[in-house]
Amino acid sequence: MTRGLLAVFALCAALPPVSPGAVTAQDTHLLVIGGAGGEAEYRQRFHDLSIQLIDAVLAAGLPADRVTYLAERPERDARIVGESRRERVESELGRLAGVVGANDQLFVVLIGHGSSRGEDAQFNLPGPDLSAAEFDTLLDAVPAGRIVFVNTSSASGDFVPALAGPGRIVMTATRSGSERNLTRFPEYFVAAYANGGADADVDKNGRVSVLEAFEYARQETARSYERDNQIATEHPLLEDDGDGEGSGEVAADAAEGRVARAVYLTPVQAVLTESADDPALQRLLEERAELEARVQALRDLRGSMDPELYQRELEALLVELALKNREIREKGGGAS
Repeated sequence: MTRGLLAVFALCAALPPVSPGAVTAQDTHLLVIGGAGGEAEYRQRFHDLSIQLIDAVLAAGLPADRVTYLAERPERDARIVGESRRERVESELGRLAGVVGANDQLFVVLIGHGSSRGEDAQFNLPGPDLSAAEFDTLLDAVPAGRIVFVNTSSASGDFVPALAGPGRIVMTATRSGSERNLTRFPEYFVAAYANGGADADVDKNGRVSVLEAFEYARQETARSYERDNQIATEHPLLEDDGDGEGSGEVAADAAEGRVARAVYLTPVQAVLTESADDPALQRLLEERAELEARVQALRDLRGSMDPELYQRELEALLVELALKNREIREKGGGAS
């Protein structure tokens, strides 16, 4: 190892350490909102997708008491805690504002129809709809360290500028309010978490990041139109740098996607418990979780660092992470 690289590793050591315990202590809350279906076919589709997502994240280790599901017909499934009317959505977000801590994450996933008139983008609910601006106000009251807002509906693109901001990741199925057709994106977003995320987990670390889920859903949505020989009527966006613009395909070195790359819906502890009978592998997985957290901590500091120093420190951490992944792979664990 060169003296230069050793020096870079020494600089990385100056970053505050993140223990595996700190990584796993963070709580993640999920609120799934099924919108008004209008027709029985759509009502069934929205419910099926919502349940598939909930089942997938529960199977991956997200505690059941951290998951809330609101839908149009509560009587159809015991897992629906209430009707997805405007007042109940407001009530649930108010409740979450009282239980979500500053170190926690809140995921809000909308599955249904959307509409937009000018800058007035809305998600369609039984009864009065909720607009992007109104969701923004409700989310402002939630003191979560990170909020991930996923609107998989038609005409959802206008939610991006309305909801973008510090500590938020916004994902939409369309790039504007003028893309009004029924979207295919939610099918593939949900599929990203199915089967333990095997298809979407590009880096093979045992979990699907928000960026991996977005990229998988975006690519599969585009492929579905190609297979059907149809012009795509939806173009998904991801926004996580706070500029309100959003991006389609996220470049590896772009500012967009840096936060989403290190944010997960499912808990790291679920990955660790799979190796509980192999203490050596569990230790390596814990060390990888710490390295991933340090990479994210460094990325959060990018704007306040000298660009050359940032690049050197990031390169060193990524090298260390790659070596750790190799150790895990040699032990028979999942690694890229």
